[in-house]
Amino acid sequence: MMNPITTAMAFCCLIQTTSGFGPPPHHHSIPSIQTNPSNTAQTVAPSLTAHENSMNNHNRRLLLQSLTTAILATTTSQPAYAATTTPQEVTFKPIIDDLFSIEVPQTFFAIRRTNKGDLPDAKTGKGRRGGTIFTAGDMGKAEVVAVERFPTQVLLEEEGILPTGDLSTFTSIGEPSSVASLLLRRREKDKPGTVNTAILDRDSVSTSSDGKLLTFTTRQQINVNKPELLMEQMGVSELYRTTLAKASLESGDGNIMVVYASALDVDFNNGVDGEALRRVVDSFRVVNQGGSS
Repeated sequence: MMNPITTAMAFCCLIQTTSGFGPPPHHHSIPSIQTNPSNTAQTVAPSLTAHENSMNNHNRRLLLQSLTTAILATTTSQPAYAATTTPQEVTFKPIIDDLFSIEVPQTFFAIRRTNKGDLPDAKTGKGRRGGTIFTAGDMGKAEVVAVERFPTQVLLEEEGILPTGDLSTFTSIGEPSSVASLLLRRREKDKPGTVNTAILDRDSVSTSSDGKLLTFTTRQQINVNKPELLMEQMGVSELYRTTLAKASLESGDGNIMVVYASALDVDFNNGVDGEALRRVVDSFRVVNQGGSS
């Protein structure tokens, strides 16, 4: 069955070739009129032309009525975009490192920071790219995966908290939602001032039974200069980004390692990309560096 666009194109072609909307047809001479150049002939020829125009107008109206009926009937009988295709299954590639391992979609680029200037300082956790040591993603969809590494005591000192006592688990450091807020604020410091602040979903905060893992979700509104253009192109007037996060203290060397995986909501909620990013975060493993764990 043809979709409404195909139907419309077919009828438009029909109108163009058979009605007054298209190029005028070639008029052949009528011998019976031309054999006698009398007043009768001069009167009959215009009347035939008028009759022909009348028929063209009549046919044009009929075709336009048929076009409207066909489009309405086709539109109500089936959607303009039939849901006949199923999303492609996402394939993954493993990333194995001395500090961590992770799986990311096969189509993602992947960059492991190795240059000394790109890596965060061992004492401050700061570098040219903040605390980021690994980045992957799909720039076409603005989907990004990032792994950060920094000392636990630096996280607390930046917030004016004296790092004392047991810092080996998130539950001993503090209330899980409060620790997640600290991690979020640290990440927000590296962003431009024009970017809206990400909001922590407190209901998403959870810790593992041993207190070594902390997971949470954030959501952030993206500034849009022309919402009317966004509505025309994507069907939404606002953009939001959802970020999944998992922090780990499993290295046993006094450092926190965090993986962040984010996408725009229009992609995150399409039934494929969000689930793929969840798998990325779930696959994140930190390698013990010989300390207590």
